[in-house]
Amino acid sequence: MKIFRPMVLLLILTAVVILCAGCTSSAPPAAVVTAEPTATAAPTEVPTITACGVENCHGLTVTCGPNLATACSNDMDAGDRCRQYASCQIVSGSCQVVTDPKYDKCVSCVQMCKSSYYNNPNMLFDCSQKC
Repeated sequence: MKIFRPMVLLLILTAVVILCAGCTSSAPPAAVVTAEPTATAAPTEVPTITACGVENCHGLTVTCGPNLATACSNDMDAGDRCRQYASCQIVSGSCQVVTDPKYDKCVSCVQMCKSSYYNNPNMLFDCSQKC
């Protein structure tokens, strides 16, 4: 029986070593898959407009652009009243005049006043103020 005990002890130690070896073993490293970068088209340049506003001060014609009118005279024009129905806005990437339907009616009225009172500035001004 003395031989049997060391054999059992050796068998138990072998089993413990095998179990421990299985617990501490590491899995083989996983393959790292990286995606190839895809080529993209260069972004389309969008024109940037630094300023968009009214460039002229008086009259029926409204001009829009980057050179904003800053120093306007106090002189009044018959068409100045109509300008309240027009503005400058960026449309499709460019600075353009945008008008309200009232603008066209006002312009027609002022043009009628101009043709009726072309010799009388006071009457022309009075007429245009009613447009």
